[in-house]
Amino acid sequence: HTVGRKINDAPTTLLDVYVFGEGSSGELGLGSKKHDGKKPIDVKRPRINHNLARTPVGVVQIACGGMHVAALTHDNKILTWGVNDQGALGRDTNWDGGLRDADQASDSGSDDEDDDSGVNPRESTPTAVPAEHFAPDAKFVQVVASDSATFALTEDGRVYGWGTFRSSDGILGFNQDIKIQM
Repeated sequence: HTVGRKINDAPTTLLDVYVFGEGSSGELGLGSKKHDGKKPIDVKRPRINHNLARTPVGVVQIACGGMHVAALTHDNKILTWGVNDQGALGRDTNWDGGLRDADQASDSGSDDEDDDSGVNPRESTPTAVPAEHFAPDAKFVQVVASDSATFALTEDGRVYGWGTFRSSDGILGFNQDIKIQM
């Protein structure tokens, strides 16, 4: 088949995304701070993810990996969150973590006001994979998340992937030097 010819259609139904579970590694996508008085970790009952609202975000497809998640939006963005081991999120999530201004901390006056979970906000908040990683004409139709890798299928059959997949045969991965892996 010829690359460039449309063979797949993107989903169009906007989804409500509900989450629940432990979430201490950011895999719930609730961010790192309380929202409406609720912590972003240890979610016992299904809760709508405020970071993935139908408007303006508009998730149309979602895929859960071992400890990370990928979502496709109506406007052709790929959002990722969770554990970024071996580059599963496809973006930089480095964070100096947990450092606070001592003056601000002492002005608080109450431990109840401290809503910082200690979770890396760059991993726990759904964020788009930079568009420069993809061809300008790439129109995504599906995302897939595995153990520590993520893949995206385009309408013309191209597959983009990042992260590392581990199997009984060893590690299959991507790096900066390998743009196309066979």
